[in-house]
Amino acid sequence: MTKTLNGTLDTFSLADLLQWLEINRLSGRVTVSRGEDRRTIDLKDGAIVFVSSIRSEERLGTYLASRGILPEPAVYEVLADSFLTGRNLTRLVLECGILQREELAAAVEQLALKILLDLFHWQGASFVYDPSIATEDFLRIQLSLRGQVLALEGARSVDDTARTRPASATAAGESPEAGLDFSPRAVALAFFSVSEGLGLEHSSAAVWRDHFVVFGRLSEKVAATLRQPFRPFPLFADTAERCRAALAAGAEGEEVVRLAATDPFLTIDLLFLANALRTAAKGLFSTAHEAATAIGPGALRRLLELLSAEEAPTVPTRERLERALRRAAVSTAVAASHVAPATGDDPGVAWTLALLEPLGSYELLKLLLAEDFEPGPFRAAVLSWYRASCGRVLARKVNLPAPFADVLGSSGLVSSRSPVAEQLVFFAKQMVAAEQVGREWTSEDPELADRYSALAVDDRLAEKIAVDAAALRDVLGL
Repeated sequence: MTKTLNGTLDTFSLADLLQWLEINRLSGRVTVSRGEDRRTIDLKDGAIVFVSSIRSEERLGTYLASRGILPEPAVYEVLADSFLTGRNLTRLVLECGILQREELAAAVEQLALKILLDLFHWQGASFVYDPSIATEDFLRIQLSLRGQVLALEGARSVDDTARTRPASATAAGESPEAGLDFSPRAVALAFFSVSEGLGLEHSSAAVWRDHFVVFGRLSEKVAATLRQPFRPFPLFADTAERCRAALAAGAEGEEVVRLAATDPFLTIDLLFLANALRTAAKGLFSTAHEAATAIGPGALRRLLELLSAEEAPTVPTRERLERALRRAAVSTAVAASHVAPATGDDPGVAWTLALLEPLGSYELLKLLLAEDFEPGPFRAAVLSWYRASCGRVLARKVNLPAPFADVLGSSGLVSSRSPVAEQLVFFAKQMVAAEQVGREWTSEDPELADRYSALAVDDRLAEKIAVDAAALRDVLGL
């Protein structure tokens, strides 16, 4: 069995690692991680043949579009194919003939150098070299960046940065959230934190053991899920059917926006593709309409063809969890869009925020239900423990604007000091409280309670929300 090599870049420098791999003419993949940030380096016979990053601004599609190497519509179209089929983007670009091999190779090499040199600044990063991963040099670029050259360039880059960076500056990409710790010690401490106040101290040793085992197993699955890249969600079955009809009629544009308004999976897939070429500085898209407009008709049609194909997986409309999730999502979206004018928010963005909110815990709920958790306070506490972090990681993977991270990653306890988007969704949830699923959004803040009371006493607003939400649920058979 082929063994992996792992360590930290603080003890085994990147330059030493790459030179060792080069000298021994080894093939495989090096994955460098720091918190939730991750980059991969593919090698073939010791030569670097490809480098990738999960940062949106360091992805090949973003680089090709931002440098004007390819027009955005063309990049969106091959990205839609890559996201849905899992095929390599560089191979798709070559097969489509939209860029010559030499031009693509030059762009890949420039981007690889940028990513690699930045890695020399990473402190506290870990690496894993896995020789079992098959790598391919189909661009035949051999990157002209050998280990020794990189070592010299990296050292010079670090020196230059050290001279110009203020002493208090943090390394690029660092944030207060370093990511979840799933070490054995951290999982054990998390278990005891979750168990506090649940009365487990009066349970038998066997109950403690069983709870601890299932919590540890779930934690491993949560960790694995968070490390995986985002893959577009399958659509609800009825949405897929309507998409096929729209494609056949050639009316996919506005029709898709209407379908997305009732399907959180289609909405988040559209935003994922549209924001794949965006950065926070450039401005991220917040609604299905913005996303559909940005990616253009060609990419939109390709995305819908792949998502709604007869052989594509779909989410059964009548599944208990998914039906409850959709009912809560559309009800809250209706309420949020009606509340938005009173709070000074954009109704379209409010709708999308509320529609996507349940997705923050969707994958976690599926993992939880697949384990031997009995319904009750312990299962609810476990969901609460991991829910906020899972939601924030999802927002980062999809590259959603900050308000979505606030809503998807909300703890559920909201105050007048909470982000505006959180307060908006809290108000909406109170207006349709009977339709909610999962953990409750609450507040202990008198000021927020007063603001909600001012909304709730408006009988016309409450009636409009109730009527519109009921009508939409009736149309969807919810």
